[in-house]
Amino acid sequence: MRKFVLLAAAGLSSWSVALSADPQAASAPAASPADDATKFLTTIIDKFNGGDVKGWVAAQDDNATIVDEFGPHVWSGPGSAQRWLDDYTKDAVATGVTGGRVDYSKPLQATSDGTTAYIVLPTTYRFLQKGAKMAEPGSMTFVMKRSGADWKIASWTYSAGGAPAPEK
Repeated sequence: MRKFVLLAAAGLSSWSVALSADPQAASAPAASPADDATKFLTTIIDKFNGGDVKGWVAAQDDNATIVDEFGPHVWSGPGSAQRWLDDYTKDAVATGVTGGRVDYSKPLQATSDGTTAYIVLPTTYRFLQKGAKMAEPGSMTFVMKRSGADWKIASWTYSAGGAPAPEK
């Protein structure tokens, strides 16, 4: 009798699992919060690279803190992303830089608790300087935070890994 009860219980468990299994859910694991934040971030960088600077600015928290290699080096407070963009544009004009883009690789680190995220991307900043192709290896570190269903960039830092060099 004990064998029959165990077999019957095992059979009912298998049957209930088979009824509730969603074949599509089994084939596509849910993205982790870190993967979700990274996907948002790389999509925004791709938009920036494609010329959508309004999308880049809108993806950032209004009070984002930004640290970059050109002066004044730090931007924070209301409208910081737009002020950074304005200063980037002035610096690019002054130094003869055009066509700037940020290429990135797989994150060196990506962690998230679902509300905030910390992502470090290895990068290469590519641009033309007075017509010459240049490349500058570096990294970008981002702190993200959830804003409703979306992510926002709360802070980011660009760190050059050396002086720009002519690209072959």
